[in-house]
Amino acid sequence: MLLGAQITDSLRIKNNSTFPIQTVIDSVSSSKLADTISSNTKRNKKKNDTPDVLYLLNGDKLTGKIVSFEQGRLRFDAQGPGNVYIKWYKIKSISGGSKVYRVENDKGEIFIGRIIETPVSGEISVLCIPKQELKLEHVIRIYPLETEWFKGFKGDLGGGVSYTKSSDVFRINAESNLYYIISKWRFVSNLSYISTSTRDSDFSERIQFTLQEFYTLQNKWFLYEQNSFNRNDELGIDAKISFGIGGGNFIILTEKQKLKVFSGILQNFEKTIQRVKFTSDIEWPLALQHNIYSFLHPNLTSSTSLTSFVGITEQGRYRFDASTDLTWEFVTNFKLELSFYYNYDNKIIQGKNNQEDYGYVLSLLLDLK
Repeated sequence: MLLGAQITDSLRIKNNSTFPIQTVIDSVSSSKLADTISSNTKRNKKKNDTPDVLYLLNGDKLTGKIVSFEQGRLRFDAQGPGNVYIKWYKIKSISGGSKVYRVENDKGEIFIGRIIETPVSGEISVLCIPKQELKLEHVIRIYPLETEWFKGFKGDLGGGVSYTKSSDVFRINAESNLYYIISKWRFVSNLSYISTSTRDSDFSERIQFTLQEFYTLQNKWFLYEQNSFNRNDELGIDAKISFGIGGGNFIILTEKQKLKVFSGILQNFEKTIQRVKFTSDIEWPLALQHNIYSFLHPNLTSSTSLTSFVGITEQGRYRFDASTDLTWEFVTNFKLELSFYYNYDNKIIQGKNNQEDYGYVLSLLLDLK
């Protein structure tokens, strides 16, 4: 009897009108339908994506994908040959397929739209409002705006290890240089880590992390915002967190070099090795960055950065940072980089007699598409 009652109650619950059996069936059916529609949409979108086409002056035509166009050199992922690099003067025109691109010229102007070929040799057309015909000799950068956000990250990752037996110096370094572009915004992230241990001195670290956002204005002007973290055992800086805003201008912007100057105001929160709490100060930064590109054999790039910091709230304090990088692309997607750095701070910190830190590192970098 008890068993029969339980079965009867179970059937009664299943047949009870308050239990939404049909609703569950409808929900499952709707979910499957939504998944099917989503899958079909993605499949159709993939089918509708048309590849990029590169037309060369010698009559050749390559089909594939525009990876980048910077400083007068096109990097093209061709079907068959793979990645090829072609100078602008060898290109008749470019058809950008179904993708949307951000195109920058040597006047600092930005155009966003699809790219189509033109009958004029050495020229492309950008389908924006209004439509623009641009000579490739005046184009500084072409950047694809990816539909999937994670594909928009570009840059390089790398590191190195060195040991000198005579002085018993062991050094490890790692770095990343990433950027991401959305419309007129350019996000740049740089990380540098160097650890050094020697026979006669304590283990020391040098960490620099910077996240900058640049917004392009007219006539080569731009605005920027900066967030950074620094640690330098040699200078007695346990941690420095900074936030800054400002603006600048590209004084030189050609296919072979870029020179920009920018300035603003910087808010610092600093903790030295002899303090427990952070102290706050405001500085006036003035920065100059210069890049030179040579895509003849060998493919070399040099980058120099000079930045001075004048104390506003901490009167008399002055800092100076300098770095120079020489990069050699010895094979596709791999580069060797020799970097020199110099840091100066006139503030004497108790327990540290150094006002400057300098050195060099050699790194192997992997280029991200």
